[in-house]
Amino acid sequence: MGKLVNYQITHLPISTMHPLDTPVWSALTTCQADVALGSQIARRFPPQMAAHGALAELTAEAYEALSRISLEPVGLFFPGPPQLPAGWMITRHIRMFQMVHERKRVPQIQLAPEARIVELSENDIAGMSGIYALTRPGRTIAPRIQQLGPFMGVRIEGKLIAMGGLRLHVPGYREITTVATHPDHLSRGYATALVAALMQRIYDAGESPFLHVRDDNTRAMQIYERLGFAKRMQFDYGVCRQCSL
Repeated sequence: MGKLVNYQITHLPISTMHPLDTPVWSALTTCQADVALGSQIARRFPPQMAAHGALAELTAEAYEALSRISLEPVGLFFPGPPQLPAGWMITRHIRMFQMVHERKRVPQIQLAPEARIVELSENDIAGMSGIYALTRPGRTIAPRIQQLGPFMGVRIEGKLIAMGGLRLHVPGYREITTVATHPDHLSRGYATALVAALMQRIYDAGESPFLHVRDDNTRAMQIYERLGFAKRMQFDYGVCRQCSL
C-alpha cells in the first residue's frame, strides 16, 4: 500500500470521505446506528459496549452535544494532536496506525494439538476480563463488548489463554480488536491464529478486515504485517472527559 492517508476532517465533508477515514462516526451512522447514543453531530457507543465516540465536525457545538451523552469518559480519534475546547481534558493519549487487509487470502496457521480455537459467549466475560487486565494494566474490558461482534478464543485444557473479536462495523469492513494472550503463553502463535480465524470470518461475510494498533507496538505490527495487513493511516486517540465530572 502507498503513502499513508492524512486527512484533516475539519475541512472535508464526511459524505465525501472513505468510511475508514472516520471509522467510529461511520460505524455509528451506518451499520451500528441502532446502538448509537446522540444526535446528528455527536454520537457514542453505550459505555458498557465500547468507550468510542465521534463528532461530525470538530466544533464547539459538536462538543457541547457530546457532553450531553458523556457522563463517562469517551474515546475519540483525531487527525492530529488533540485540541479540546474549554471544559474538556484528556486522561489517556496514544498514537495509532490503522491497518487494512484486502488480499482476500488468509494464511493457514497451525496450532499445537492441545490448543483449540473456540467461539466465546457472554459466559466467558470473566476469563476475558482477566486476560484484558493482565495485558492492559489499569483498564477494564467493556462488559457488553460482545454485543458489537463475536469473539473467539484459544483454550488449552479448558482454560482461556488468548482472545480476540470484532467491534467496529462500517460498510464493507469489520474491525478486529482486543487481541490479547495471557503473559504465560506468549510467542506460541495463538494471537496470530486468532487474527487469521477472524479474518476468514470477515471475508466469508463478503467484507474486509481492518484494525488499529499503537504506533509503538512493534511486535503486534510485525504479526499483522506477516498476515498481510498494511498501514493505511495514522490517528491520535484520546480518552476525554469533562473537567466538571
